[in-house]
Amino acid sequence: MRFLADTVDLCVIGAGHAGIEAALAAARLSCKVALITLNLDSVGNMPCNPCIGGTAKGQLVREIDALGGEMGKAADETTLQFRMLGRGKGPALHSPRVQSDRRRYQETMKRRLERQENLLLRQGEAVEILTEEGAVSGVALRTGAVFACRIRSARTTMSNGFER
Repeated sequence: MRFLADTVDLCVIGAGHAGIEAALAAARLSCKVALITLNLDSVGNMPCNPCIGGTAKGQLVREIDALGGEMGKAADETTLQFRMLGRGKGPALHSPRVQSDRRRYQETMKRRLERQENLLLRQGEAVEILTEEGAVSGVALRTGAVFACRIRSARTTMSNGFER
């Protein structure tokens, strides 16, 4: 049996690094967002390697930071160790990396999500993406809860007159 849990502008499924940043960005743009995760105690979990930075991930973190994201700020707040990688090579390969306290990082990110206006943090297993006329209209959880997304046309006319 399904029931309407809430109506939002969009749903984000998964509260890992990408899900957190996507939900925060949309909420800060005044969209009402439902962030759905399997376990509220695993928000922002770093199960294997609690490091943020390095040559590849570090570039992404700097880009996220430049756009107002939280990953780098939370890493700075929860740092256990800082290291500059690639010092034996040229300056183009020098790359900062921090090792974070996993639990403090999770707590920090969860607290930011809980305090963000326009953001609902919900625990549940998404089992179906609902569609209507070719566009996403909601997400159904295993419990029967449905988060309806405001329906947008599958074809959208951009400001320059072109369709996408």
